[in-house]
Amino acid sequence: MKRTAQPDEQNRPRIPLIAGITMALAALSWGAWAWWDRRPERHLDHAARLVESGRPASASPWLALPEQTPHTADQARLLRAQIALELGRPSAAVAPLEQIPSDGPLAAEAAYWKGKVLLAEGNLPFALAWFARSLQDRPDNPDCLRAMAVAAYDLGDLETVLRSLRVLTRVQPDDHAAWRTLGLVRLQMPDSGDRIMEEVASAYRTSLTLNPHQPMARLELADVLMRQGHYLEAREQLDACRGRVPEAQHLSLLARVCWELGDRDQTSALLDDAQAQGLEHPDLLALRGLIAQAEGRPEDAERWFNRAIDADPYNFRRYYQRATLLRILGRPEQANADAQRAEELKQAIEQMSALNAEAAAQPTDPVVRCRIGRLCEQLGKVDLAASWYRAALSCDPGNPEAAAALVALER
Repeated sequence: MKRTAQPDEQNRPRIPLIAGITMALAALSWGAWAWWDRRPERHLDHAARLVESGRPASASPWLALPEQTPHTADQARLLRAQIALELGRPSAAVAPLEQIPSDGPLAAEAAYWKGKVLLAEGNLPFALAWFARSLQDRPDNPDCLRAMAVAAYDLGDLETVLRSLRVLTRVQPDDHAAWRTLGLVRLQMPDSGDRIMEEVASAYRTSLTLNPHQPMARLELADVLMRQGHYLEAREQLDACRGRVPEAQHLSLLARVCWELGDRDQTSALLDDAQAQGLEHPDLLALRGLIAQAEGRPEDAERWFNRAIDADPYNFRRYYQRATLLRILGRPEQANADAQRAEELKQAIEQMSALNAEAAAQPTDPVVRCRIGRLCEQLGKVDLAASWYRAALSCDPGNPEAAAALVALER
């Protein structure tokens, strides 16, 4: 006779099934809740990826939810400010940045972006102040160090530029662009003695070791090496960048190196090559004058020196060269006039170096920047003069002298 299943036996297989379904539903509910709860972070991450991929306008709508959620609001505001800057609307970045607490965990990041906003608006002194505030909490932040170097350079504060770049090259020693810029800036400092020139050359060499594909950096290094008297190494750098840099500059440096090495035939061949190409670099013209003078052709030498001065009337060395020749030709009055002009230009350069140091010590003084601007005009450096007048206006937007000088230069 068949045994009839008892009620407990009939229900027993259902218990694990029901428990499994219950657990699955619970897991699904938890997953759905987690998915819903983490939506602000996902929106924020998606917006950040859009900005990184160069689509800031597409990122903006994704910030609405993160901005309304307390634990993502400040991060969303930072990204909102970055988007405004990316889109060329720095004023739109002010409001979200002002909402970030100055004593909160994102205060240093907000200070950096405030500096970026002021930098975009040309308010350089206050931009520097915000970058300095950000670096107090993040002294090794490479983005802030770069931004501070840019603002300080535009303001003429080369000491701050140099400090920022030195820290940056320590923090990111593989940044070839920072090393090259360090060399360029160090070269502009007033004290350009032998030790400084070696520091400049070392910075260039490091940059080229990190990235050998920098023809202009090689050309710049060749110029430094020539000034140091390292003619053979300078020629190696010039050979390495041949055909990838402006030909007039390249031939000019190469011809000068050959002249200093005593290779007069090669110098003449390079000068003939430049003439065949129609290149009129002042150094090439002056070299022709030196060769003509050395070969006993003073009239030809004078003609070449005249052309060199016409091409670059603010180079004091050209006047000294012509003054020496004029004395040989027995024209002392003209020689004295050239020597006096050379001395005036040399003193103006020395004065500008001193004023550069003063500008670095007084980063918010428009007066010293206007004085440097006037000196630059006297030296024929119009673009540099304009940059100093703009720096003066960033210190004092209402400065009448800087505004008038800038208008006059732009006519």
